[in-house]
Amino acid sequence: MTTATRPAAELRRELADALAAEGLLRPGRWHAAFAAVPREIFVSAFHTHRPGDPEYLAAVHSDEPLLGVRPGTAAAMLEALGEGLPDRGRVLEVGQGNGYGAALLCHGLGNERVVSLATEAAAARMARASAAPTVVLGDPARGCPEHAPFAGVLAVCTGGRVPAAWAAQVVPGGNLVVALRLGVAVLTVREDGSAAGRFLPVLDRPSAVTPPAARSYIPALLVPLGRQADVGVPADPGGDMARFLGALAQPDVHELSLIDADGRRLYGLVHPAGESWARLAPRDDGTASIQYDGPRDLWAERAALLADWTAAGRPGPERYGLTVGADGSHRLWLDSPDDERARLLPPPSERRA
Repeated sequence: MTTATRPAAELRRELADALAAEGLLRPGRWHAAFAAVPREIFVSAFHTHRPGDPEYLAAVHSDEPLLGVRPGTAAAMLEALGEGLPDRGRVLEVGQGNGYGAALLCHGLGNERVVSLATEAAAARMARASAAPTVVLGDPARGCPEHAPFAGVLAVCTGGRVPAAWAAQVVPGGNLVVALRLGVAVLTVREDGSAAGRFLPVLDRPSAVTPPAARSYIPALLVPLGRQADVGVPADPGGDMARFLGALAQPDVHELSLIDADGRRLYGLVHPAGESWARLAPRDDGTASIQYDGPRDLWAERAALLADWTAAGRPGPERYGLTVGADGSHRLWLDSPDDERARLLPPPSERRA
């Protein structure tokens, strides 16, 4: 039997077993959820396959980010949420509108314990998968105060910052497990309404989809007309940790990887809202030629963060932590919340000269 003709149920079990072999799933409720919830219901089409294509089901059940985050990242998030979750108490799920995360929660916890901020279309898909959480339509940043308090929140944070409302709606001691750009933060809510915790040692893969507003800058990146300089490059700008830290510090900046006419790999940063861009052409000697324009010096912002990371010995994501204040402020720290080098992360909408 070829991959194309194998039953979806068999592929789901294989996906769950593969995630367990990687140490992302443990035997128990979440392994059973991944093996049972029909993932194919929540994926209609993507850039390489459509329903009915010979390899469609195999692609759907691979560890690829077809539904926002990779299955491996989703597994790590569910395991982290379950570690601190009481036997009773509801969970708020804030996903990207497809309903898959809520369906996994419903299978593992029961429908009555799951509230999902979703769309009517997502609710219909969940019903087809025999999942029936309480579905609420509305602004994800607002949370769901009408059903609070919650024992925990499982969320994909597309805006790059954790809304203070989420922590305010979780009981003290409860967890926020948030996919925040390429990393996953596990934050414990405090009595004062703030939340703090570390990142998991897993990094998600960046989305292959570049927004049209960022794509419009590709000609400028290929044939730059802005200011020019030679700079030192403290770390590979396309490396996993560089992208993880950069996405946290610059949540409103898009990254592009290009090849110029001479076959050189170029690294681009674009902030469409502020009409700023930077193009980096790395050299083998640890320097790069940079061209940039606009009110923000995007590479200088990122280079300072990478220099600090290099000076700290190039730690992995698990040594970094985040504190979200009751006022919505974000502090990124290394090893301890009392880290003197902690950075106050700017809001995504902030425009800096």
